[in-house]
Amino acid sequence: MAVFDTGPGIVGLYQEHRDFLNYYIDDKFEYYGLYKRDAVNERIEYIKKFFKKDKKVYVMDFDAINYFKDFKNAEFGEKALKNKLAHRKILCLSSKLTLEEKTLDNFTKSYVKYFNAPLLINACNDTIADEIIKKICDEYFQDFDFNGYDLIFLASSGLHLKKDFFKKYFKGIEIFSNTDALLEDYKYKKENYIRDYFYVTNSKRGFYSRSEKYLREKGVLKDKEILNVSKLKKKKVPNKWD
Repeated sequence: MAVFDTGPGIVGLYQEHRDFLNYYIDDKFEYYGLYKRDAVNERIEYIKKFFKKDKKVYVMDFDAINYFKDFKNAEFGEKALKNKLAHRKILCLSSKLTLEEKTLDNFTKSYVKYFNAPLLINACNDTIADEIIKKICDEYFQDFDFNGYDLIFLASSGLHLKKDFFKKYFKGIEIFSNTDALLEDYKYKKENYIRDYFYVTNSKRGFYSRSEKYLREKGVLKDKEILNVSKLKKKKVPNKWD
């Protein structure tokens, strides 16, 4: 069993389920939403070899769903998405790629307004202080009419890291994220657990520091604890992605 993401948003799942899963974090692009579909697909094709033997892959990156949606072993909270998004008026905070592909439309016939929020996604991925997140939101939404929206969908696992903030900021509007959908559809199957490690394709130091900061803020890690990961040696293979 594997969990796939492109940034530290993946620790939102780690917070809920400290399981013996394989976590694959591709932070080489950081994040896919800035790129065209062909470039994203080519990138995933390259790194797919690392998790191709896993019987199930939980896809946490919303921009990767259109690549994985026909995979029999891929899970991305489809059942929960369809249930939660039915008969709603939705504001979807997303990347440019999700906006262009209208990815959420694959799961609902409800009205969806897509809002491209790259700066907000990056700030949340970097676990920037809530005061700065608020300033970004104030600038983004100063002229936005929220009248009639009854659900705000966070189409990024990075945005999920600041879900508590968004609940306070968008008072009276329900907040739901792609990570919530995955967690709702998640099945506990101990026999499928393999080992506990994170595979990071680029900067391990950057990923760990941001992840540990978030987990400490949530009380998952104590002051002197570090993120529990096993050492994994990566073979150096010359290629155009390095």
